[in-house]
Amino acid sequence: MKRNYIIGILIIVFSIFFLGFYKLAQFQTNYTEAVQTGTIGSPEADVPHVTVAGHDITLWLRDGTYYGFLPSACKDAGLDVEIPEGLDPSAITWMYSENLPAVFIDTESGSAEQINTDKNIREPGHISVLEADGSNDFQLPLTYIKGRGNTSFTEFDKKPYQIKLADSAPFLGMDAAKKWIFTANASDPTLVRNALSQNLAGHLGLPQSNEGVFVDLYLNGEYAGNYYVTEKIEVRNTRLHITDLEKATEIANNTTDLSQYETAWTDTTKAKQIPEDPEDITGGYLIERDFDDRFLKEVEINESYFITDANECFILRSPEYASSAQTAYIDNYVQSVENAVLSPDGIDPVSGKYYAELIDVDSFVRKYLLEEITANYDGGVASSYFYKDISSKSDKLYAGPGWDYDVTWGSSPAYLGYVSSSPNKLSRLADHKDASVWFTALYAKPDFYEKIIACYRDEISAYLQVMADEVLPLLAETTAASAAMDRVRWDAQYIANEAEEDRETALAFLSDYIVKRKAFLDKAWIEQIPVQRAAFYMDVEIYDTIYVFRGEPLPALPDVNIDFATFLGWTLADGSTPDLSAPVYTDMTFQAILQY
Repeated sequence: MKRNYIIGILIIVFSIFFLGFYKLAQFQTNYTEAVQTGTIGSPEADVPHVTVAGHDITLWLRDGTYYGFLPSACKDAGLDVEIPEGLDPSAITWMYSENLPAVFIDTESGSAEQINTDKNIREPGHISVLEADGSNDFQLPLTYIKGRGNTSFTEFDKKPYQIKLADSAPFLGMDAAKKWIFTANASDPTLVRNALSQNLAGHLGLPQSNEGVFVDLYLNGEYAGNYYVTEKIEVRNTRLHITDLEKATEIANNTTDLSQYETAWTDTTKAKQIPEDPEDITGGYLIERDFDDRFLKEVEINESYFITDANECFILRSPEYASSAQTAYIDNYVQSVENAVLSPDGIDPVSGKYYAELIDVDSFVRKYLLEEITANYDGGVASSYFYKDISSKSDKLYAGPGWDYDVTWGSSPAYLGYVSSSPNKLSRLADHKDASVWFTALYAKPDFYEKIIACYRDEISAYLQVMADEVLPLLAETTAASAAMDRVRWDAQYIANEAEEDRETALAFLSDYIVKRKAFLDKAWIEQIPVQRAAFYMDVEIYDTIYVFRGEPLPALPDVNIDFATFLGWTLADGSTPDLSAPVYTDMTFQAILQY
């Protein structure tokens, strides 16, 4: 059954390509028009620069106007701007950041072209930080800077990055490490959804949920925009503190290069033919669930992985180079988890263990709530991490850390096509076509459901109001000046992503969304009013899902804006016309009537 898996995935990939192509077409057209009409800015080789605290900053040319994007220290600490002789300051539009450190990265080549073209290219360089108070005491060689991400890298000119310092060091007030992530937030017009979600993750006590730091990034002297710098999810004492099995394997084989060994493939696993294993291979493991089509595209890139019987695809992030025995161990363990979770009685028929004996239920409850409450488009689909330590410390699989929350809280970037921005959702993480089967099955288990209700009622409901009243306004105020610079620098990108409204409007929507989300979930989980699901299909693909409390009528049916066919309306599964005034007591399915 597994032997035909790759062939099946290829069919899925081509289907997704043709069905999804129209979703990207308008986004690409908007961006091309922005370039052709000159609304996009561009750096030029002979463009003048100014200097702040020894850092050259290239002026940005857009529509015939030069912009000087200056770091916070110029305003907060009063640092002088050195202007070259012959340059008229009055001819420049000056913009000042506030409150944030400025990070200056200079690459060996002096250009970001290579790392912005291919995320696998790494370039060494140098990094320094100019704090808002004018201090400038962080300066280190950079082992590399590289692009990172998937759609966040391919769909936007403002790229996310990963850096590796030459030496482990505290960075921007965070604990010492070498690797750091610069999140671009290019699909989020507020720039704060990742930070807002990390705040909730920290409130829930999920690992590696320390909030990141907003910065202004200057890459080879060019202002690259507002970025959110966070820890990389990795096994380290200062990060995900579990046993470092990769380090133990290196010691067992007297090497620091496990990539040298030959690859061992099976139909559903990939590993390394490593000669020696440590005595204990029960942990630690950090694994990431990915969805089928992307997983297939990256089977050559990912060094170790396994696929379960339910076709859940997991990449081993640590150890990255796992031995055949290690891969087999975590594959078998996760399979036992899956068996139990998907079993109606919650018991794995092979091991005889109840699901709560195999997973840390509390972490799964909290991770589910984080994804559901934020209405994460990728919740349970991608960037979905799990970990297991050695059995002497814990013989259970944990959910977390959380990662990647730009398409959340009602965000609907244009490149994805139609994505509902309604706060009235209770998806059980099942709406996405590539959703994991795990969380939906867990939600249906009475003891798991009761823990969801208790955690939401006791720890989250009231905190959502705090997030709307206190957390979001603070994030908005702290980043306001930097966000204004980012909007000018990446104006074409905001236009292409249909985010032309001003930031204040986008933030008001976000605040209102949090309040309405709380009201809906309070009614569903505290008042315990059943929620019915109405699914709307376009051919075989789900287009939208509407949730309605039992006994209430459906709201207006989804509007449709497509260019590959003419939309004529919605019918029920039996072909009848829906009565929008009738109360709803069961789940419903609708089908789009299309004329090609």
